[in-house]
Amino acid sequence: MTTINDVAKLAKVSNATVSHVINKTRKVNPETIEKVEWAIRELNYQPNAMARGLKTGNSKLIGVLNYYSVDVYFAEVLTSLEAAAHDAGYSVLLRHTERDCENQGDAISEWMNKNIDGLIINSPLIDDQFHDLIEKLNCPCVLLHVDDPLFKGDIIRGNDQDITEEAVNYLIGLGHERVACIAGITYDYHTAAQRRAGYEKALQGANIPINNEWFVSTEYGVDEGYQQCKSLMSLTNPPTAIFTYSDLLAIGAMRAVVDSGLHIPKDVSIIGFDDIQLAEYCIPRLTTIYQDKKRIGELAIELILKRIENPDVPPSQIILPMDLVVRESSGPLQ
Repeated sequence: MTTINDVAKLAKVSNATVSHVINKTRKVNPETIEKVEWAIRELNYQPNAMARGLKTGNSKLIGVLNYYSVDVYFAEVLTSLEAAAHDAGYSVLLRHTERDCENQGDAISEWMNKNIDGLIINSPLIDDQFHDLIEKLNCPCVLLHVDDPLFKGDIIRGNDQDITEEAVNYLIGLGHERVACIAGITYDYHTAAQRRAGYEKALQGANIPINNEWFVSTEYGVDEGYQQCKSLMSLTNPPTAIFTYSDLLAIGAMRAVVDSGLHIPKDVSIIGFDDIQLAEYCIPRLTTIYQDKKRIGELAIELILKRIENPDVPPSQIILPMDLVVRESSGPLQ
């Protein structure tokens, strides 16, 4: 394993000089910098980020808490986020919380000792311990998809209520009055909770009674969407349209409709949420809500870097617009 001693020997300088070049802790002659950088390239030397962080106060590490590891939506956000961090010279530490507040708290406590430069929270698991740990962490933090009034960092979320109301109104405009909703489980302040408000507002605006049998809540998965849709199709008065909280729920629901001997969209129209890549390759192609997953990841890193440079910048809440993407899984009531 190459060490700083090897670099110093090849560049014919002291270990301290190599350290100053790497950490930019003292002015060094340009010719010396060139020799040290050449030696680093020749030896493929990788400076230890943790040791460098102790000296400079900058570890070049960003922690990411991710709530649900199997959802393709989260995977697409993480891909963008990690690429943006890499371009800025940072590495990402990822921890999947999987609906476990204790696991999330352990991760934050562990990262306190790693001197992370920032934290991105893609998790709705918000409790009193969470706020205490965030304060002790004392680094820039960005919260995704959760509108927590007590959070002291930056928040990125979507216009969930408005876009849901638009999507359900679109179904109503096609002649559907029996509109069901397969909801994903939500937590306090999670912006997905605003989707129910949008769903109910659209029905009320059209003077359509809210039928509690047609609103079901489950985990965000394909099988869960399948099972809930099968139950809806077995009702005496089944819905003719279904709005779901995720594309995975919608894809499961599509299969359930077909297995029930019905056709999409002739018998049942279905709308998903997120516009994951798979949505465009379903048969029929899925009508869904587009979220700019690439922008969410990039913006999260931008906000972290901005606050690293200027910690006194007031916290911001950024609401990214979402769009209804109409494809073949929705159509007029027949």
